[in-house]
Amino acid sequence: MSRDEIEERLRRHGRNEMGEARPTHPLLLLLNQFRSFLVYVLLAAALVSGFLLHEYVDLAVILAIVAANAALGFFQEYRAERALQALKRLSAPRVRARRGGEVMTVDAATLVPGDIILVEEGDHIAADARVISAASLRVNESSLTGEAEAATKTTAALEGEGLGPGDQANMLFQGTFVEAGRGEAVVVETGRRTVMGGIALLLEEAGEEETPLQAELRAAGKRIAVLCLAICAFIFLEGLLTGQEWKDLFLFSVSLAVAAIPEGLPAVVTVALSLGVRRLAASNAIVRRLAAVETLGSTSVICTDKTGTLTRSEMTARRLWMHECLDLDLEDRLEVEEVAGGICGAPAAIAALCNNAARSGEGYSGEGTEVALLKMSEMLGYEREELESALPRSGELPFESERRMMSTIHRVEDAAAAEELFETRGAALLLLSKGAPEAIVRACDRILLPGGAAPMSRETAGLILGEAEGMASAGLRTLAFSFRPLPAPPGEAEAASLERDMVFAGLVGMMDPPRPEAFGALEECRGARIRVVMITGDHAVTAQAIASELGILGPEHDVLPGSELARMDDGDLAERVERIAVYARVSPADKVKIVRAWKSRGAVVAMTGDGVNDAPALKHADIGVAMGITGTDVSREAADMVLADDNFATIVRAVREGRVIFDNLKKFIHFLLSCNISEVVTMFAGMLVAGHAPLLAVQVLWINLVTDGLPAMALGVDAPLPGVMSRPPRDPSERVLSWRRIWAIAWQGMMLSCGGLAAFFLARYWLYPGDERVAAAQTMVFATLVLAQILHALNCRSEDRSFLRLKPAAPRPLVLALLGSLAMMALVLWVPPLMRAFRTEHLSAGAWLVVLACSVAPPLAVDRVKALLFRMRRGDRG
Repeated sequence: MSRDEIEERLRRHGRNEMGEARPTHPLLLLLNQFRSFLVYVLLAAALVSGFLLHEYVDLAVILAIVAANAALGFFQEYRAERALQALKRLSAPRVRARRGGEVMTVDAATLVPGDIILVEEGDHIAADARVISAASLRVNESSLTGEAEAATKTTAALEGEGLGPGDQANMLFQGTFVEAGRGEAVVVETGRRTVMGGIALLLEEAGEEETPLQAELRAAGKRIAVLCLAICAFIFLEGLLTGQEWKDLFLFSVSLAVAAIPEGLPAVVTVALSLGVRRLAASNAIVRRLAAVETLGSTSVICTDKTGTLTRSEMTARRLWMHECLDLDLEDRLEVEEVAGGICGAPAAIAALCNNAARSGEGYSGEGTEVALLKMSEMLGYEREELESALPRSGELPFESERRMMSTIHRVEDAAAAEELFETRGAALLLLSKGAPEAIVRACDRILLPGGAAPMSRETAGLILGEAEGMASAGLRTLAFSFRPLPAPPGEAEAASLERDMVFAGLVGMMDPPRPEAFGALEECRGARIRVVMITGDHAVTAQAIASELGILGPEHDVLPGSELARMDDGDLAERVERIAVYARVSPADKVKIVRAWKSRGAVVAMTGDGVNDAPALKHADIGVAMGITGTDVSREAADMVLADDNFATIVRAVREGRVIFDNLKKFIHFLLSCNISEVVTMFAGMLVAGHAPLLAVQVLWINLVTDGLPAMALGVDAPLPGVMSRPPRDPSERVLSWRRIWAIAWQGMMLSCGGLAAFFLARYWLYPGDERVAAAQTMVFATLVLAQILHALNCRSEDRSFLRLKPAAPRPLVLALLGSLAMMALVLWVPPLMRAFRTEHLSAGAWLVVLACSVAPPLAVDRVKALLFRMRRGDRG
């Protein structure tokens, strides 16, 4: 292809790049953080507090809280803008291409349809291309198909239409890499028209969805603000009707609104989520969006990839079979030790010698199947170095899809060792082969038995193939071994003339085994009523075997192949989705379809994955969980959470943390609102009966600051209550302020206000009568409400149970928070400059006894009533 033609095709097809979606401007991202009704109200309250009430401290606190939340949200969302840039980085920057009859290295972005690219072991594929020559070419496509086993590539034409990437044996796909061999291919698609480019488009189509927690807090904020503003308006009008000064009423009503609206809510939410994120990070779960932690805690379905997530992403030999000699479970270490170095010598030696994998430092290099065979031979007591010294390799017949086997030729240097393993009988050379069982059996006329090699009958051949089919039905990839002594060098002989008259040595079954820790994690999921569904690009038989071993697939569940899934519409799938436990041979669009089906059934769906193929589903799911070690940049950037250790068990810890965090959110919201109600009711009733406020505006603001501070934050990070992982997932439609919870908040707040009103009336009409002692009465109300609310924090640890029955009844962080709040209250009551600022007075001993009685009695009454209501709901009369 000439340079002019290349340039013309570049203009027509565009550069071989993913292209970049226009990122959201950082300023717009920052402004989006203020699009919250509660933030609007808080900003308005801050302005009124500062410029009308001249409460500049409260102005600064509210503005600081809003700014901190905006900054945290901005940095979280800014990171998500890099997802498509990660896709671009996956493209190989330089490739070898044949242009004008010469091989040259070119920029991958300049590839055009019609270019000839040359690939070899270790190369990344830079474009979708049709194979035109292949020499033992095997390509790792796990990032696209999910299969751990490398795909063999061929030049043969394909049969059938609509085949997925995993079934297109004559195609190379962008984003995959060559694991073994070499080849040439003609580019057919570049840039966004490649399979990986289609995935990029799916990523763009997946919008950001609001998490359940974000929706709850948004709705709760609106309801709180509207309710508080309505109460303030009512107090203002009531004061006007009783003849009070309108300006004083206006300033007091606005200050009460600032106090009643829990401006500490966003801050405590952020602190609780941030500390939860830190705990998860210490457990190898890296959260990219704070609210995603709560979403994971309410997850009811986990759609998980098989390869690398539930399995090790490495092939392992599981079973070795020799006719009338051996049927060895390679997972049974005791059984392996019994036969090591004995009767299994021939297949173990072939596995090591007819093999191109090698040790590399502390690990292994080479194609996954060959690495598994090399490990098996070492486990059985046969080291390759010793075998090669006795039987050095002198030639190789590479694997070809037509022959379906690979053979190596070895010189016999140690006749005794060779005779012990293979009955060489003085032969100078030895041919060793491995391949598909039917191909190996067809090339054999003898079989290795305990007494030596013997003729192989048709019945024996059928028995071998039946055994191989049994292994395959159990999800094992099966290979057969054979050998043939050669009396003389083969010269230029064809493979067909050598790979005949062989001796069958045995079968080996391999699979990508489950991670050991996955069993316990899945058991915890079952206890937490979380449904786990396997979605994989692997074959149905293999997926079924793994799912059955892990307990994902039960007798009541179905396995659905990708071909059948592709023919189903969304409605059909939604009807069957709850019965399907395993999906096999699926495409990226299939995964998105499955997530949508579950979500249509009301499920909160988490999707785990590590490959490029998982990224669109990670974006569409309620929460996407990517693998940090084996995962691609694309999946990590598209996900809400990344598992640094690729451990499925980490997901369970994250689920638990998510549930704990939401429980704690409910605790401090209950605490804040019940305390605010106690303030509003005390103010309203006091003004209605006595004609003036039981508290000054500055005192209300100080109470709000004290009770919205340390105790609320301590509740936000409280220790989990028992049984957090033995209950069903939270219903995503459950509101933070459900009617039952609103009622509980209301009656508990009113009981606290009874203590404040009792202190006010006892002071106003008994201890400190007369208008000149109003400040002393207000001081008593101030101290009573602060103490009552501090004690009420213990009640809020559980909605139903008495805090006296919880262990511990008062955790150390909460105790420290309560002591800190008491110290802040003491400053206002006993430090003269602050006493003047807040207009408090010293109280007599009798007044303090009243304060203690009025502050302790309401929280204890709340605790007893709460426990009684819980027993009544359970029908427990004892």
